[in-house]
Amino acid sequence: MSKKIILTGGGTAGHVMPALALIPELKRRFGEVHWIGRKEGMEKELVGNDAVYHGIDCPKFDRSKPTTALAVPFKLMKAADEAEKLIRQIAPDVIFSKGGYVSLPAALGKGDVPLVLHESDTSLGLANKLAAQSADAVCSSFPLPDFCGVEIIHTGSPLRSGIYSGNRELALAKCGFDGKRKVLLITGGSLGAKAINDGVDGCIETLTDRFDVIHIRGRGNDAEKRKGYYPISFTSEIFDLLAAADFAVTRGGGNSLFELGALAVPMLIIPLPKGASRGDQVENAAYFKREGLALTLDQDDIGKLPAALTELENSAPHLIAKMKRYAFDGTGEIIRIIERVSGINN
Repeated sequence: MSKKIILTGGGTAGHVMPALALIPELKRRFGEVHWIGRKEGMEKELVGNDAVYHGIDCPKFDRSKPTTALAVPFKLMKAADEAEKLIRQIAPDVIFSKGGYVSLPAALGKGDVPLVLHESDTSLGLANKLAAQSADAVCSSFPLPDFCGVEIIHTGSPLRSGIYSGNRELALAKCGFDGKRKVLLITGGSLGAKAINDGVDGCIETLTDRFDVIHIRGRGNDAEKRKGYYPISFTSEIFDLLAAADFAVTRGGGNSLFELGALAVPMLIIPLPKGASRGDQVENAAYFKREGLALTLDQDDIGKLPAALTELENSAPHLIAKMKRYAFDGTGEIIRIIERVSGINN
């Protein structure tokens, strides 16, 4: 009989891409891989044919609209019931949750199925906090203290194997760059970052005087190509672009930080400010700066971007040396924990 695993998570690419990194090995060990996400959402598009996809209603707590919070528990109970019925039909050996509000119905509706969580940030997100007490193992990219008596296992992040096989020359050719100048990769994450985009637009001539710039602007934030500047909206296959990057400007999402760190790309982190989020990106950025793995710039200081990039260039040798000694890739360890919790080898 084929073994089965359910993956869940979504809302942003940061709650999807790390779990996708696990699928090739999970297919080898389990055979049948399912994904529970929204009926229509980013995760459905990103998962594609990599797993059998099941869509359910996933209520979201919108921090910008606290008055809507009263209805969330009732919607969540309904979604958990929907997930529970689906989980009983699939009858998996284990569930792996990558977090985000999309993951919570499946985590709460798991029944007796073993559950493994993974947290990408320096503190547990709300979904993982709510699910941690019923989890059989909680893994994390960053070293975290135990949560309410639950041990958190520092594993590193699940990273896509493709990040190690990107082709720099293909990326340069696609962007129309000749390879004679350093390449600066700028990304605001899967949803884009208006503040970063505006900051780049305000000093684009200064940047293109110094670098060839690849700018991932986010969907709906298009810009015109120009000499030394290649803007794109979003791509889930950025391995070649990562290989081309000599430097990077990024938001503070754990997935992006760990992929760039694993490739030892000197990075300037401009985290999403607290208030616009729960503050996880600010904490992630502070950790990377404290450990000597990156430089940081507050979003309010985006006008200082050119000067911050000069500092990044000067600091690059030190940052690269630090990153090469840091264990970013936790893919193998997470697979082993999932397999142990599932009991498939017992």
